[in-house]
Amino acid sequence: MNIRSFNDFTSYISGNEKELKNKVQILSSGKIHENSPFSVITSLKESNELPTLVCGDPEIKLINESANKGLKVYNSFNLKKGNILKRFIGENFMPKTVKDRNNVKRLNFPIIANGKNGSNTYKSLHMFKKSENDYDSFQEKIIPKTKYDILMFREKPICVYEKINDTYRDKEVSRDLYEKIVGISSKIMESHGLEVYHMKIYESTQKKYYLKGINKCKDLDEKQANLLYIELYEDHYGYPIPTWYKNKITSLNANS
Repeated sequence: MNIRSFNDFTSYISGNEKELKNKVQILSSGKIHENSPFSVITSLKESNELPTLVCGDPEIKLINESANKGLKVYNSFNLKKGNILKRFIGENFMPKTVKDRNNVKRLNFPIIANGKNGSNTYKSLHMFKKSENDYDSFQEKIIPKTKYDILMFREKPICVYEKINDTYRDKEVSRDLYEKIVGISSKIMESHGLEVYHMKIYESTQKKYYLKGINKCKDLDEKQANLLYIELYEDHYGYPIPTWYKNKITSLNANS
């Protein structure tokens, strides 16, 4: 991408979709919508020096080697396995957790008790006291009023879906939800340095927001793929995607 004159710029903003697409590559083990503007590759060896987004966790050795070739790779490391939410315990967006059995009475029920042999849910303190099982930690169980699936680029929400009866719907983000998303994502960036990822947030019946999960981008529907492509394109090349292209994306729906 190289705009050197006014004529180049005029051609760019009035161009067709073919000239805008396939300028960013994606390497994923998941499902990427067939109408995605990304150029899909199966190995970094196919990169052709274009910026590349890694969705999933291929061999980290290959990603590190690409850095020596000057290739721009988004998500250029593996996300550690295990419960990556543990490091956020104590933050106001995490359910309250205690390790001492004697402090369970300070929690709001129901709670989830976790131990080496698994976990159990207790609806009341009375039921918990009947149990003699050995546990390592105890956490308040969030009863979600609303579930959100949010596609993020660094600390910016790209696409926000609300999950209703196993179906995703576009969600108009309130100021309160937006501020909470940005606050949580800043902690994720400090901790993991992820650039593109899915964040799951639960809104409780008390209208509080809690982080439920973090995953590297893997599956992208048509709307998610296009919105994400715009962000990566503009981030790498430094040119804004033409308005006429962005307007087409706004008409896309969740699950398409």
